[in-house]
Amino acid sequence: MKKILFQILVISVLLSLGTRQANAQKTYQSILKQLKNPSPDHVLTAAHRGDWRNAPENSIDAIDRCIKMGIDIVEIDIHKTKDGHLVLLHDLTIDRTTTGHGKLQDWTLDSLKTLKIRQGHGGATPGELPTLEQAMLFIKGKPVLVNLDKGWDYLPEAYQVLKQTGTVQQAIFKGKQTLVEMRKKHGSLMDSIIYMPMVWPMDYNIYGETAAHPDIFVKGFLDDYKPVAFEVIFNKEDSPVLLEAVPAIQKAGISVWVNSLWEELCAGHTDEKAILKPEENWGWLIKRGANVIQTDRPKELLDYLKSKKLYYQ
Repeated sequence: MKKILFQILVISVLLSLGTRQANAQKTYQSILKQLKNPSPDHVLTAAHRGDWRNAPENSIDAIDRCIKMGIDIVEIDIHKTKDGHLVLLHDLTIDRTTTGHGKLQDWTLDSLKTLKIRQGHGGATPGELPTLEQAMLFIKGKPVLVNLDKGWDYLPEAYQVLKQTGTVQQAIFKGKQTLVEMRKKHGSLMDSIIYMPMVWPMDYNIYGETAAHPDIFVKGFLDDYKPVAFEVIFNKEDSPVLLEAVPAIQKAGISVWVNSLWEELCAGHTDEKAILKPEENWGWLIKRGANVIQTDRPKELLDYLKSKKLYYQ
């Protein structure tokens, strides 16, 4: 009897060590592999502008908190200064997120470094507006990927920063143009980056442009290019994006990225509703094919996914 109990104890210890070892082996490479090979057993998490409820949005601190939390992907926004530097900023102006005023394009990087970045409630912090280079050097080698929002306007410049910092394989570019348009604009560069097209319904376009039919837009990529994922936007539960485009994406074995940030992006199944009713909102999105959920509530989403045994470790 003692021998059996000892054997059970040894097996338990070995299993425990194996689990810890597996958790410790999560890397940006393993996250990318999961993204490229979607499974119904795992849902990847993407934090919108970092953990902005507890740190200034698009800041190194906001990114760091996400990494320590176990988030898989951090979304950041990039724009260009007057002297050509790419910095982490969502708006075209610096008023909301820094102690300065005016358009970013009127400020040089040196002048921006005299300012402080603001917390979500508006209070100034000791931090400075980071450059894309600083952010990527901080992220380099850590178990996280980065999604470059607004990057379609600066794709060649951003690629050069990633190349110089050795982080090309840690960054996801995205854009709203067709593959034909992207090839015409960027040529073979499209084959050197990790790319995610954005699909939205014809009757709702957050960029103020006429969208192609979602199914046709998706097919235009699938015929000649395999994106790492498709970011899908649907303002209604019966949207063609959900009913036609998503099944085509799934059939091609490509990840479906969904944003639970505000109602127009996810047919009303938002983070704020999910806080009270997670199954009816995050759960609903997962049942409709979400392999990645971008959220403004990273900790709560992580807790939900862990409770459902869907968290990628």
